[in-house]
Amino acid sequence: MRVRVLAIVMLVSACAPVTTAPPASPASPTPMATLPPSETAVAIASPSPTVETPAPYVAPPPDARLTPSVSVNQGIFPIMTTLRTKLAVVDEGVANAARWGVERYLNTIDSYRNGQSPVLPITGPFLAAVSAALKESATPGVKRQFQIESLTVDHHVQKPWGTHAYVDVTVTLVDRAVDGNAPDQRETGKLRLAGDKMFVTDGWDYEHDRWFNGFGPLPLDRVRSGVTDAVSQYLWLESWLPNTPEPSWTLEGSPYQRARTSRLSAIDRRQVTSQLFENLNATIERFETIEGIWSGVATVRLDGNALTTYAGGNTVVTKLDRHVRVFLLGNWIPEVVDEQLPSRDWASGGDLALGEIDVNRA
Repeated sequence: MRVRVLAIVMLVSACAPVTTAPPASPASPTPMATLPPSETAVAIASPSPTVETPAPYVAPPPDARLTPSVSVNQGIFPIMTTLRTKLAVVDEGVANAARWGVERYLNTIDSYRNGQSPVLPITGPFLAAVSAALKESATPGVKRQFQIESLTVDHHVQKPWGTHAYVDVTVTLVDRAVDGNAPDQRETGKLRLAGDKMFVTDGWDYEHDRWFNGFGPLPLDRVRSGVTDAVSQYLWLESWLPNTPEPSWTLEGSPYQRARTSRLSAIDRRQVTSQLFENLNATIERFETIEGIWSGVATVRLDGNALTTYAGGNTVVTKLDRHVRVFLLGNWIPEVVDEQLPSRDWASGGDLALGEIDVNRA
């Protein structure tokens, strides 16, 4: 009975986002898709006595030149597992969040086994156990619903900057027949919830005395692709043409974001009419991370060309030589969180504000 119900319970984690972040790439729209149109449609008076209705305005496609193309060096880079998780307090807020995460998980598994949700994108031993359990426990004509009878938080583990890494819970479940045409079934087992929104991601394998999936190896391809996406977005904010609307800068956010806002807002676009980048290459110099969880910060050197056009029409090509830090494999998309100033100091002053950045914003 234990293995059957534990496997079913673990099924739902497939519907939760993975804490290691989603591939960079998620299904989020690219920044280019959000650019406002550079022109506004104007209705022109018709020469006839009857005023015609103007055709619907269709925004021009975004200029592909504003999205920098970045190549990441495929060479080996140092992986420094110097960041450490820490045990954290289990208070009422943590317990309530864990309970809510398990309830959300159970609702999703109920939807799946009742035919309302068709897909469960899980992999590895977790998927094998779930698939076998669902086949073994199916009862024709019986519709069931999970309920939590009791839940205890065993461990609350945080990342160094305070974001939830994971929470382990022991939970007793009641699996009730909705129509009362079958007896209740009870089972006690362990679940792991990960991320700042606490999604179920794993379950305990009592037969082998371990987690079904556990912590996997570092996905190097996601580190490289994450750097590509983050750097492209970083330089996209510094790319414009004469008709590109200027963003509204705000002096809020982390120390790095405030320093960068001051730098970019000081540029007079009447004098600097265009700026583009080409031949961009990113080299990962090191990746500081957490063993197993793999959230961390990559230090990246950027080189290439900056093409700056001035009001007089002359274009100057400048060799790009920058260092940035990219936060990867967290609860949201990869993001540049620091940049080196001409003085060689880091704009953040050492405060990367990862506690505010490493959050699921969905």
